[in-house]
Amino acid sequence: MSDHLSDHDARSWEDLKDDLAFTEAERAEIDAGARRFVAESRAHRLAEVRRRQQTTQVEVAKAMGVTQARVSRIEKGQLARTEVETLAAYVRALGGKLTIVADFGDEQFVLG
Repeated sequence: MSDHLSDHDARSWEDLKDDLAFTEAERAEIDAGARRFVAESRAHRLAEVRRRQQTTQVEVAKAMGVTQARVSRIEKGQLARTEVETLAAYVRALGGKLTIVADFGDEQFVLG
């Protein structure tokens, strides 16, 4: 038996969720977990960049005017996103998608 799925066998996450008997509350919890995972993954990339630049969390905190603990929370994806979420909702209401990109010159990646 092959380990590869054919195009016929491949299914989207949305299709799979539709086939499973999740309640709306369970679907919301699953979606929230997926969003947390994505946020944590993106934030981890920032920590990787900081380490490659041989910069400490304390140095970043000083430059930002926050505590080292706050930098640590940011790198773990524990962000207070109310203002960004409000702006994203505004853009969605106009039919768009808000994208936040970290640009380090030779390296770029989407944060949100």
